[in-house]
Amino acid sequence: MAVEILVPKKNVIMDATLLSSLMSCGRYHDIRFNHRLVSSKGRSNSLEVGSLIHKVLETFYDHQIKGFPRTECIGAGLTAGQLFVLGCPKCMGFEPVHQIMGPDEETHVCNELCKVKPECGHDVDEYPGVTNTPEQSVKYEVGWRFALDTCAQYFDFYKNDAFIPLSSEIVKGEILYEDEEIRVLWKAKFDLIIDNSQIGIVSMDHKTFKQRRDKSTLSNQFLGQALLLKARNVIVNKIGLQTTLKIDERLTREVVSFSADRLIEWQQEILPYYAYKYIQYSESEYWPPDYTHCDTMYGPCAYKQVCEADRGMREEVLRLNYIQAPVWDPRNKGED
Repeated sequence: MAVEILVPKKNVIMDATLLSSLMSCGRYHDIRFNHRLVSSKGRSNSLEVGSLIHKVLETFYDHQIKGFPRTECIGAGLTAGQLFVLGCPKCMGFEPVHQIMGPDEETHVCNELCKVKPECGHDVDEYPGVTNTPEQSVKYEVGWRFALDTCAQYFDFYKNDAFIPLSSEIVKGEILYEDEEIRVLWKAKFDLIIDNSQIGIVSMDHKTFKQRRDKSTLSNQFLGQALLLKARNVIVNKIGLQTTLKIDERLTREVVSFSADRLIEWQQEILPYYAYKYIQYSESEYWPPDYTHCDTMYGPCAYKQVCEADRGMREEVLRLNYIQAPVWDPRNKGED
């Protein structure tokens, strides 16, 4: 009688940032997420301003969900934005400190002498301060005062919003694909989940931009969010940062819709294809570069200089120009 040997399924955890990087370039994915290396110059002005506005809106809607009056919600949001600019000294760069009482670190149990969370009660680096964003806008750089003024105008412009905010800045996860060999858990961060009387419970995703562009329906982020909420639509909350335009031209909301077939194709064909490719790269320990993504409309790839260096020099280029980042978390706002 033949004995059947059961091989455990391989589990793959993905989110929109991981999948999109894998689609664009294997080497980029390897450096950014396996080796966790980012530019030593810090986040760009665009990412800092985007994170600032996200923090203001997160705090505003979180207070609104808790039932505070609108004026208090606005005040809390703008105050959080100011703290984001200045930085909180207690959570910036916080590293846990453990007081090991015995000789064996593996059996250590935290006690009152250990400091595992910032005293301020914030998450680590929740209020990091800005380093590449000036106070006033200069040429192509957006100033943090302009960003906060835009938030204040946002609250006035949308003062008659009728939707009901349900959740702010949360992460959801669900197994979206499974066969005999693999299981794919999809995780998604939601800026805001709302109950809209016309299209039901949907994701509202905040997007800041310096140039007006239509949002594509070919978005891993939006497809994943729609599937997790069992919805066909995602609302893109566009916040323009152009100093030459009026506020009503800079604030728009766009509904991105998907057919059932588009969602099924992405869930049952595209997602598992790249999950298997991820396993292939991991097991072979070779993450091939894709030179078609070295220069995009947003500028050069963050690791272009690595690929341009000879193989024997790449370790030195990485050592001189990059620092190690925390383990990737879908809640990270810097790469939305």
